[in-house]
Amino acid sequence: MHHVNFSGIVLNGGNSSRMGTPKGEINFLGRPLIDRAVVALQESGASEIIVVGGSKPELATKELSYVEDMYPGEGPLGGVITGLLTAHFDHAVVLSNDFMSIDAGTIEKILGFSQKADLVVPVAEGIPQVLSGLWKVSSVQALLEEYELGTRSLKSAIEKLSVFEIYEFEAAKFANANTPSDIIEYIAKLEENIE
Repeated sequence: MHHVNFSGIVLNGGNSSRMGTPKGEINFLGRPLIDRAVVALQESGASEIIVVGGSKPELATKELSYVEDMYPGEGPLGGVITGLLTAHFDHAVVLSNDFMSIDAGTIEKILGFSQKADLVVPVAEGIPQVLSGLWKVSSVQALLEEYELGTRSLKSAIEKLSVFEIYEFEAAKFANANTPSDIIEYIAKLEENIE
């Protein structure tokens, strides 16, 4: 596999209405939940890591840049556009801030398909995991055009892009924390596996 220089982008905005508190700041196994995404990007070789929206995480392991979401309150499409406009490399892995099990190995597998399409998306249990995709940064122009036409759905906005789907991942790698019970169930499963 050839080496891919890429930006890592973590979407940290959103209302976290089902969680009741900003998801990235939740204590998850002793650290803020957003650290899972940031560390996975760092360990998979991201040349830069950009946190979009929310509050800037305190993480000493890698220099982070932080940018305000240019389209606050407009959903993940605005966050993706903000991140891609800020990125300094041709490719970017975009992650949401609430992945509980994302890791460098998963990102490295996705990077192996970087030449396939504008957007490389892992699929788990039949569900495209768009918020863990690998984007060609140049695709931001098509996203901006869709946004300006009134599109707010990320799923709708990517219809103009070439998309390559990867079907070799376990769904557990993309477990995310939408509610407090998601975290409780995830930790209970971890404890079961340890016993």
